[in-house]
Amino acid sequence: MKKSISVKFAGHPDTLILKARQAAERNGLRFTGDAENGFLKGLGIEANYQVKEDVLTINILRKPLLLSWRIVEQKIRALVNNIQNTV
Repeated sequence: MKKSISVKFAGHPDTLILKARQAAERNGLRFTGDAENGFLKGLGIEANYQVKEDVLTINILRKPLLLSWRIVEQKIRALVNNIQNTV
């Protein structure tokens, strides 16, 4: 099952993606892409993303079966908020 999550962000997309890449790599995830689109994989998760203006859309393509969609969405929103607070 696939699910899309859209999050508004403040600041420049390049900075957001750089911080997201660093966070992903610190947590053992492979992150490829740029300030327009990319891919994330690891720990049972596969996702792609697109950035349009001030909205980051993450398409979850695969997640661990025991992880609920609600928890996935909460974690993604918290991660984006955390990244914005460190910029």
